[in-house]
Amino acid sequence: MKVAVLLSGCGVYDGSEIHESVFSMLALAQNKLEYICIAPDIKHHHIINHTNGEELNEARNVVVESARISRGEIISVSKVNLNEISSLVIPGGFGAAKNLSNWAFSGADSEILTEVKNLIFHCVENKKPIVSLCISPVIIAKSLEGTNYRPKLTVGSVSEKSEYDIKEINDALSSLGSETEEKSLEEISIDNHLKIISAPCYMLDGKIDEIYNNTKMAIDKLSEMLSS
Repeated sequence: MKVAVLLSGCGVYDGSEIHESVFSMLALAQNKLEYICIAPDIKHHHIINHTNGEELNEARNVVVESARISRGEIISVSKVNLNEISSLVIPGGFGAAKNLSNWAFSGADSEILTEVKNLIFHCVENKKPIVSLCISPVIIAKSLEGTNYRPKLTVGSVSEKSEYDIKEINDALSSLGSETEEKSLEEISIDNHLKIISAPCYMLDGKIDEIYNNTKMAIDKLSEMLSS
């Protein structure tokens, strides 16, 4: 069985955060965990020029763009054999909030792609660990809304420097029935009951080595859960 790494495009402003994605795959390899990269076969919400933040008049496919990160080896979420995956890793980036869902535009009232929601629910139901980085915990919270599951999640800390409104996101997560934890870049949140590991990563202002260390902490914990 392999770890599924769920990508949402290529680039922080419209897809997967590249550092978090690559660091996840590196840490998985360091822990000798095999993985497959997956992404929904859908159109990008939009494409952003990462040098100036302007929207480009282009149409791109999420699987095709995600393949830039995975070096071509990737499959559509709809084609994943769920019985062949041991766990799930979800890097952050605005793609999680624009392509995997529309959280960036609707917040707590957003909708999640059905195939992504089913993937997350499958992992939780079957006690398969999930690593959720950066903004991606909102996907988990929304997917489990209205169920008997109350995930413990973090998107950072209000006491740490961030360009995002951590309190506002925490309030939205709480409204969905999730429990939020305040964590710095030197910490991760661990929900031992649901086997969900979350880490703030680029939700907080950090240097690249700090992001790597935070990501690796989460993947190391995943390895521990899988071996227990």
